[in-house]
Amino acid sequence: MKKNKVKLWAGCGIFCIAAMVLSTWYAVTFNDSRLVVPMDFGSYSFIPQDLPMLLSVSLFGLYALALCFLLVRSIRKNKRDTTRTNRSRRVHPRLGFLGLLGFLGFAGFWAYPATGDVSPFLFFLFFGFFGFFYEGKMSGTLMDERFRENAARAQLITYRTTFSITLLALLILCQGKLLGSLEYTLIATIIVLSLTLALGMFLPEYLLYRYDHDDRIEEGEE
Repeated sequence: MKKNKVKLWAGCGIFCIAAMVLSTWYAVTFNDSRLVVPMDFGSYSFIPQDLPMLLSVSLFGLYALALCFLLVRSIRKNKRDTTRTNRSRRVHPRLGFLGLLGFLGFAGFWAYPATGDVSPFLFFLFFGFFGFFYEGKMSGTLMDERFRENAARAQLITYRTTFSITLLALLILCQGKLLGSLEYTLIATIIVLSLTLALGMFLPEYLLYRYDHDDRIEEGEE
């Protein structure tokens, strides 16, 4: 993606976040925190003061959908380029900083006691984006026989590891209520599955980079 488009999308994201912050401040200050704190939507009735919050949430949702569409289109383009050139897809290592969003998952330990919301725990999934650091270092690598063997070995180890973690977690969590509460069991399940999926995204890229690096060292010694 060209730098101008990146700046445009980044600017749109900043605008959406700013709109959310301003509308939240307006709702808390002038609208009795409607649509900010948990409320009964079964008896909800629209009032004009709700409009800023509704617009900002809708705008943020559209932005998120647009990003998903852009991501899917980029993935398809990278696959076509990979098939045509027989080289690994080009990814900037700085995308690995998206993995820092995984720390937002710890907000769930505040959100659940305060509002009963467990969705922030899903942010632990973003830890898997740290794998972009290693995928970026392998960008444009010729996918020869050795590369494909290393990639297959990395995927196999990843599948075995994530399957073992998932199976062990299910065996433990299905024994009964965690700490005497089904809600805590649900939270533990969300956290474990999110972290396992994150590991499934990170581990193959790390292992592939390590295998390739070790092979290059061995070739240099020979």
